Amino acid sequence: MSNDLKNQYEQIFDDYYRRLLVHTLRFVQDENEAEDIVADVFCDLWKRINDVDLKSGIATYLYRAVSSRALNHLRHKNVAAVRIETLGAINEKRLEFMDKNNIDDIINSKDIDAGIREALSELPDKCRQVFVLSYVNGLTSKDIAEAMNISVRTVDAHIYKALRLLRSRLKYLISIIMILYYGVSSSF
Repeated sequence: MSNDLKNQYEQIFDDYYRRLLVHTLRFVQDENEAEDIVADVFCDLWKRINDVDLKSGIATYLYRAVSSRALNHLRHKNVAAVRIETLGAINEKRLEFMDKNNIDDIINSKDIDAGIREALSELPDKCRQVFVLSYVNGLTSKDIAEAMNISVRTVDAHIYKALRLLRSRLKYLISIIMILYYGVSSSF
């Protein structure tokens, strides 16, 4: 790669980073998420630097890429939120049923929900996104890799890391889940 190409890239970064960040904030309204989106776009540009004409149409390219990623991010975030809310409602109904059978004393559903949410919040952002896309949205590693523009190996590494952290963080829930599962399934 020539120094001229590298200098052009750096100049584009300097010229557009702040503007793209402000533009992205209009969509996601969270500075960390906006920074991640803009950084991802610049990383993709760097990867494709030999294929992109840096002299014409770069502003349009960057704004479209950032807008597209921000909208995809919102779409995935909304789908995950709806699924988590639905799972919470199912859990509440299950516990209402169990309450009728005097199992409510074992655990409060809010404690389980809070424990899971707290453990998920401890995951790094990308790791949490991959985990939610995989386990909440049911996407395959390949689909996640394509959606997030990362390799399948990176997706698998994020899932492994998330599962390892969640297992260690939520050990206390295993016995509760066993009671809930076997308690509910044996009553059917």
